[in-house]
Amino acid sequence: MVRPLTGRESHRREIEAGLAGVSRGRPAFIEVSGDPGMGKTALLAEIVRIAQATGITAFAGRPQPVDGDLAFGAIVDALDGQLSVAASEQPGRLPAAQRDALAVVFPSLTAAAAGPPPEAAAAHRAGHAVRILLEALASSRPIALVLDDLHHADAGTIDVVCRLMRTPPRAPVLLAFAHRHRQASPRLRAAVDTAREVTRLRLEPLTEGHAEALMDEGVPARWRRELYRASEGNPSYLGALTDLLEHGPPGIDEADIAPVPPRFASVVTAEVARLSATGRLVVAACSVLGDPLTVPLVAAVAELDEDDAYPAIDEIVSHDLIRLVAGTGRFGFRHSLVRRAVYHDVSPGWRLGAHARVVQLLARGRAPAVEMAPHITRVATPRDRAAVALLAAAADEIEAECPRRAAQWRRAALELLPDDACDETEPAGGRAGLLVALGRACESAGQPEQSSDALAEAMRLIPPGSSGRRAPAVADRARLLHDLGRSGEARALMRAELARTHDEADHAALSLEQAWLEATSDAPGAAYAHAARACHIADRLGLRLLGCAARGALAVSAILSATPSEGRLGELPETAAFLGAVPDDELAARPDAPLWIGWAELLLERPRAAVQHLDRAVAVSRSAGRWAVECHALVARVAALCAGDRLTTAVESAEEAVQAAWLSGSAALRSYALAARCLVAARTGDLDTLRRRLAETGAPLARSWPGALAAEMVVEARLIAGDPGGCRTLIESGGEAGSATGWWPRVRWYELLTRAALSAGQPDVAGAWAAAAETLADRLGCAASTAIAVLARAQVLITTDAVDGAVDGAMAGAKAASDAAEALDAAGLTWDAARARSAATRARTSSGGPAQAAPSGPATRRTAPASLTERERQIARLVSEGLKNREIADRLYVTQKTVEMHLSRIFAKLGVSNRVGVARALYATSMRSR
Repeated sequence: MVRPLTGRESHRREIEAGLAGVSRGRPAFIEVSGDPGMGKTALLAEIVRIAQATGITAFAGRPQPVDGDLAFGAIVDALDGQLSVAASEQPGRLPAAQRDALAVVFPSLTAAAAGPPPEAAAAHRAGHAVRILLEALASSRPIALVLDDLHHADAGTIDVVCRLMRTPPRAPVLLAFAHRHRQASPRLRAAVDTAREVTRLRLEPLTEGHAEALMDEGVPARWRRELYRASEGNPSYLGALTDLLEHGPPGIDEADIAPVPPRFASVVTAEVARLSATGRLVVAACSVLGDPLTVPLVAAVAELDEDDAYPAIDEIVSHDLIRLVAGTGRFGFRHSLVRRAVYHDVSPGWRLGAHARVVQLLARGRAPAVEMAPHITRVATPRDRAAVALLAAAADEIEAECPRRAAQWRRAALELLPDDACDETEPAGGRAGLLVALGRACESAGQPEQSSDALAEAMRLIPPGSSGRRAPAVADRARLLHDLGRSGEARALMRAELARTHDEADHAALSLEQAWLEATSDAPGAAYAHAARACHIADRLGLRLLGCAARGALAVSAILSATPSEGRLGELPETAAFLGAVPDDELAARPDAPLWIGWAELLLERPRAAVQHLDRAVAVSRSAGRWAVECHALVARVAALCAGDRLTTAVESAEEAVQAAWLSGSAALRSYALAARCLVAARTGDLDTLRRRLAETGAPLARSWPGALAAEMVVEARLIAGDPGGCRTLIESGGEAGSATGWWPRVRWYELLTRAALSAGQPDVAGAWAAAAETLADRLGCAASTAIAVLARAQVLITTDAVDGAVDGAMAGAKAASDAAEALDAAGLTWDAARARSAATRARTSSGGPAQAAPSGPATRRTAPASLTERERQIARLVSEGLKNREIADRLYVTQKTVEMHLSRIFAKLGVSNRVGVARALYATSMRSR
C-alpha cells in the first residue's frame, strides 16, 4: 500500500512565509495548483494545520456536488456555519446593506434579510459583502479561508475569489485555494496570473526517491521503479496501481481493461458526471476505443455526426479527462487508469454494441490482429474459427511483452472453439495446442496454478506416444507442481510418464526434468540416476544442448550426494565452452542448462565461473518468461557474488530475485529470494534493514538443494544480526539430517554451523560441525572446500582457547586461519579469505604477538593418539571439541574426578601440557591419516 501524502517539505517554508504576513496583520494569498491526484487536498490540509499552529483560525470549504446546484457553494461550505456565531458576538459590525447582500449568499442569513436585492446586483454586491464579513471575522484574531477544488466552483464563487484578490481585505486574512490548472476557469487563471503577492505552490510529480518512500518495502525494488514509471509521479495513480498488487503479481499491463480500486473509480465517475449528456456518450466511446483516439472513429462508435463530436471532445478536454497528443491530431486519456475507470462505468449493453461497431470499422481498414483482438474477445460467437485464429495470432505477437493479455486472448479463443476441435489442423493446433500455449502464457504471467490446470487439460487431449507434443506439457506441469509445493505429485506424474514413453528424445527430456525434481526434493542419488540416463540418450541422439544440461545435473547431483568422483566433473569445462557458443535464442529452449552448470560451479566453490553461467541463465530465462529458473539463478548468483565480495552487484541481484519470485507466483521461490536479500543486508552491514528483512522472511519453505542454500543465507543473516536463538532453531531443524550425506552436504554449511554454534556458546557442537566439515572436505577432494574446513577448525581452536586463556592453541588456530586465507584467495572466495585473515589477526593479538614457527624436529617425544585407551580417546575428542571437565563427566556418566585422572594420563602420553595441545595432537593425526 502507498503511505498517505501529508504535504511536501519543499512547500512548508513557502507556506510559513505566506502566513507570516497574516500574523503581522496583513492579508495574504496562497494558490495551490496541479494535475488530478497530485495531493493538493493534502497540501491544503497542511496549510490549515500550520495556520492553526500559529494561532490562525481556519475555515475550509469546497464546491457542493453537481446535483446540489448551490450558488457560492465553496464559500457557503466554509463560512455559513460561522455567521450565526459572528452575528451574536458582534451584532453591529455588519451594516444592514451588507447583511442583506450576504443573505443572497448564505442560507443562515436569509430569514433576517430585509428583502432580496435586485437579482442583477446580487452577484456584484456579494463579493464586496464577503470581504466585509472576512474583515469582521478577523477583527479579533487572524483567519484563513481555505477553498478546495475551485476548478469545480460555480461562477459566484469564482467571482468572489477574483474580487478578493483584486481588492484584498483590510485585515489579517489568508485566502488559500486549490484547483487543477488545466480545468480552472479562464477568469480564475487570469486573476491569479495578474495578482500581486500571491504565493504560488505548483505540485510537481514525485521524484522516484519520494515515490519509493511512499511504497511498501515488500514490493521489489525493480517493480517499485516500474510502478513509479507507470504512475508518472502522480501519488493518486501510484496508490491505485499499488492497491492492485494486493491481488497477486503486479498488473500494470493488464490482460484486459481491468477494474480499478473503488476509491479511484468514484473520483473519476464524479468527473464524468459533470459532463453534458453528449460529453458522457463521447467519453464512453473513447473508453471502448482506447488510445490513440481520432475524432472520426470516436464519432462512428458513439453514432454521432462528426460536427457534433468535436464540441463534445472540446468539453472532455476542458475537464482534462482526455488530452491532445502534442504534434498530432489525436487524443489520449490523461492516464490508462482513467480510461479503465470510465470504461467500467459504462452500461454493459452499450459497451458490447460499441465493441461490435469497432470490429466492423477495424475490419474495413484491415487493422492488425493485435488491434482487433480486444474487441473480438467480446463480440465473437462460438465456432467462429476465424476469430480463434486471429486471437491466437495476436497472442503470439504480444506474449513476450504482455503475457497476461496473451493468456486472456487464448482463453477467449478456447471459449470459441468447439469441444471436439482437437485436430491439429484446427486453428492454433486445436484445443490441445491452445491449452499448451495458454499454459506457457500463464506461467510467464506469474499464474502457476492456472498454467498447471491448462496443461493438465491439454494432457488429457494429447494421447500417450505423441512424440514431441505430450512430453513438454508433462515436464512443464511437473515443474509447476513442484514450485507450487506439490513435489510428491510432480514426481509421481513424471514416473508414470517415463514408464509409458518410448520415444527416446522424449525420454531423455523427461529424465532430465525428473533429475531436476529429485535434486530439488532432497534426493540427489535418484537425481544422479536420471541425469545419467538423460546424458546417455542425448549423446547417442546428438542432442547437444540437452546433453549439456544433463551433464550439469549429473555434476550437481554427484556433489549433493557427496560422490563427486562419479559426477564426471572433468567434463564441465568442455560443456561450459559449448554452451558459451550457443546463441541466446537457441539456449532459450533450455535455460536450465547454464543454471545446472552454474550450480555445479557454486557447489565446487568456484564463484567466478559460477557467476558467468548464472548470468547467462538469468538472461535467457528472463527472455523466455521462465521466472522460476530466473529466480533460482539469481539466488545462486547472490551467493556467488557475496563469496567474491561483490556486494553492490549482489544487492541488485537480490532485488531482481525478489521480483522474479513475485512474478512466478511461488511461495517457496519467494522465500528463497527473501533469504538472498537477508544475506546481502547482512554482508553490507545494514543491521536495521537486516532485522526488518528477517522479520518478514522466516525459514525457507523447502528442505532441498535450493532450500538449503536459502537456509544458509538466513542462518548467516541471523548470526550477524545477533540472534543466536534463531540460529539454534535453524541448526536443530537441519542438524540431524546434515550429519550423514545430508540435505545439503556442503562444507560451507558445516563451517557456518560451526560459527553459529560458537556464537550460541556451544563449543562442543561447534567442534562436531568442524569435524564434519573436515570429513566431507576429504571426500570432495576440493582445495577450496578443504580451506573452508580448516577455517572452521581454526575458529574452534581460537574461540575455545580465548576462553581458556591457552596461548599455544590460539597460535595454532591463527596459523590454520592464515593457511585457509591463502587457499581461499586463490579460489576467488574473497569474503571468506578476509574472515580467515581477521580471525588469524585476532588470535595473534590476543596471544600477545606473532606465532612462533614450529621446530623442524621433535623437541619432545610425543606419543601418538593411537596409544590412548578407548576411554582416553573419548575424553580427548571431547576436550578438542571444547567441553569442560564437568561437561565431559555429564556426557560420559562418570565423576569429574575420573575425568581429571584420565586427562592427566592423556597429557603425559601426548607430551602436552594443556587442553589445546590435546586438540592440536588429534588434529595433526587426523590430517596425516588423510
